[in-house]
Amino acid sequence: MIFSLPGTNPENNAGPLLYQIGECRDCEALNAVMRARIALLGEHAIVRRNHYLGGRYENVYVPLDSIPELRVILGLATAYAAHILNRPKKNLALGWWLNIMQPGERTFPHTHDDADELLSGAYYIDVPPGSGRLLLARDTRHAEVEARAGMFVFFPPDVLHQVTRNRSDRARISVGFNLGPAPA
Repeated sequence: MIFSLPGTNPENNAGPLLYQIGECRDCEALNAVMRARIALLGEHAIVRRNHYLGGRYENVYVPLDSIPELRVILGLATAYAAHILNRPKKNLALGWWLNIMQPGERTFPHTHDDADELLSGAYYIDVPPGSGRLLLARDTRHAEVEARAGMFVFFPPDVLHQVTRNRSDRARISVGFNLGPAPA
């Protein structure tokens, strides 16, 4: 698997970090398997849902065993985070969820700075054309990210973010995650 380390973006040149991008450049087959497994998930597979906004639950939690290929993506996310935060990977704990945004849906503005989060982000499994853009804001700085399958986006937990309406005819599928300090 080939992936590139998160790079800097022009928006990051002034003030605190707004976001960083990482990429898994040969994850097409892995994403296809994860899409197929997600499509087969029934209601019985859902452990928990939260953030009911605009008529949908934004976060869907399923057992990792139902999509075992996610272990690769979550491992990469943790490795990226260790690089970004300049901390050993073993000192980070990762929490994750699925975000399945159907046609016509959107993700409302929110932050992830509720507890001890150090870094937040998303990995994109499927991003149909027209399925929404990630909007990020901190103070007077704003950025718009056109996500694509195989992309990681990392940002500080206090960065306000949202996803515009999915105007495609397919679901936009991503994995959201927060990283914090590992328990002692």
